[in-house]
Amino acid sequence: MINRISCEQAAKILAEQDCQLVDIRDPQSYQNGHIPNSLHLSDANLDDFLLAAEPDKPTLIVCYHGNSSQGAAGFLMEKDFTQVYSVDGGFSQWQLLYPKDVEQS
Repeated sequence: MINRISCEQAAKILAEQDCQLVDIRDPQSYQNGHIPNSLHLSDANLDDFLLAAEPDKPTLIVCYHGNSSQGAAGFLMEKDFTQVYSVDGGFSQWQLLYPKDVEQS
């Protein structure tokens, strides 16, 4: 079962815990705006991420609207990540709720 959390819950986890935040949108969308300290995760850097990531650390996944992140969460769970969260509403919702917490590359 995929753990789904709201943007508000994600913001609380980011503020209170040491966690991994990954953004799986396309590179141009990520460059145009992303959550601070997020890692743009793509096929190009997936292997490096899997080697460097801490599978027992909370891992939050953001996509456009919270749909694709569910598949990515399932994938990471298959790779033995233990605390994986798909952020409902994705970056679109985050940007509406927290416009000051968006940065550009």
